[in-house]
Amino acid sequence: MTGDRKKIDRIILAVIFVAYVVFNGLLLMRHEQWRDEANVWLMAGELSPMQLFGEIRYQGHPCLWYLLVMPFAKLGLPFQTIGVISLGIMTVTAWIFVWKTPFSVLVKAVCLFSPIFTYFYADIARNYCLIALILMLLGLLYPKRNERCVLYGLLLGLLVQADTIAIVSAGMISLMWLCENLYSGFCARSFTPVKNVMKGVWIPLASLFLWIAQFYRVSDSPVYQVRDFGIGEFLGEVKNFSYHILIRMTGRGQSFCLVFLALFFLMAVLVSMRLKDAGAFLVMAGAFLFQAVFSAVVYQLHIWHFISLCFVFLWTAWVWYQQREEKYPGDKAVKVLLGGFQILLLVLSASMFLNWNSDKEPSSLDNALNGVYSDGVHAADYIKENIPKDAVIVSANVPFASTVLAYLDGYDFYYAGSRERTSYADWSEKQNRSSTFKELTAWAEQKFPEKQFIYLLNTEDSCLSDEEGELGKCEILYQTPGETVRGEEYTIYKIPLQR
Repeated sequence: MTGDRKKIDRIILAVIFVAYVVFNGLLLMRHEQWRDEANVWLMAGELSPMQLFGEIRYQGHPCLWYLLVMPFAKLGLPFQTIGVISLGIMTVTAWIFVWKTPFSVLVKAVCLFSPIFTYFYADIARNYCLIALILMLLGLLYPKRNERCVLYGLLLGLLVQADTIAIVSAGMISLMWLCENLYSGFCARSFTPVKNVMKGVWIPLASLFLWIAQFYRVSDSPVYQVRDFGIGEFLGEVKNFSYHILIRMTGRGQSFCLVFLALFFLMAVLVSMRLKDAGAFLVMAGAFLFQAVFSAVVYQLHIWHFISLCFVFLWTAWVWYQQREEKYPGDKAVKVLLGGFQILLLVLSASMFLNWNSDKEPSSLDNALNGVYSDGVHAADYIKENIPKDAVIVSANVPFASTVLAYLDGYDFYYAGSRERTSYADWSEKQNRSSTFKELTAWAEQKFPEKQFIYLLNTEDSCLSDEEGELGKCEILYQTPGETVRGEEYTIYKIPLQR
């Protein structure tokens, strides 16, 4: 590539990167935070690190994201800060991708503005953005993995704590790293490579034990229950979810997904054979199969989980490029095959972008710009302006109510099902209880004899039953005017107490 061409490419990439940051900043300004973001914010604000480890097992996510958010939440910053954190992380991730990876300008541009980098991780503040950043950092550090063993091992340990779905990726990369040093030591008749890798490879193993400690007895939760299958049914479910992962991301049919997977598998095998190293391919295959198996056996994963596979794909292809430079810099066959992977990445990104713009996608670009993701912020505004802080506010759904509570300072919510003060969802049986309207008012009259009214924050998915229609006779103070993307529509009732 000539100097002029490199200069032009750098200018184009700079424009693309700035446009990416500006575009996602605009999307963040239009985004209303919802319950999954609120739950993290409330837990990070209320719990100490030690208390967090006692509560985290039902949340499904390890500690890293909570610990990162914790200082901001405890400083009393606005709830919207969590979105700024996520966008900041993805800005760094995008910078590494744009300036450090070997992919073409076209691939980088399409990837950046597809759901791989845009909106889902950048603006909807979830822990999955950490997976993206850490995988890009691992790709960046790969050539110096044996020189900076502690840092490489630390990144792998952090990947374990980023999310449960990243455990297999972290484990497979660690195993790949260990095996290559075992092989090097065997060939050189030296223990030095093994001793060297041990400086870092113990860290992800220790992190795994920490993960186990966090999720000890998670099966007590009503949410996470292992399904029992026969071997034939199990394999069928795994196959179906393997298709579902690609169908959900791309919006394409099963035939498209079959061709895509077949081409990826064929080219991955050929690249691995030419490089005489199957490690990177096994990392990608393991991550994909783990999500399919997890969806079949434990809990059906969602689009945010599936997008993380794109970053494993990026890491895999990037490592292949670096292995080629290390081992066979003149191998034209590998260069052609890696060009084929860039085409697959381009097809995947473009398909995801088109699907993001379809009417079938709940979190579509149109909804991101013009829709309402959650009405929690408006319900909270009404409460701040019209309901005093010492009022008794009862929620009928803890996760949905957490979105509203995250915007409020100095308010307490009670849960109608348990009649206990609650804030974040802990996914326990206690927060899964139901109540009748009569039971709720009887409790309130006894618990708060000085109060003439209580306020009910009701949602469509409510724990409250009212066969006699008493709730319908109560005054409605606030009601969400339309539908929201995440179903977070609220009605606030003023309920009189009888004396």
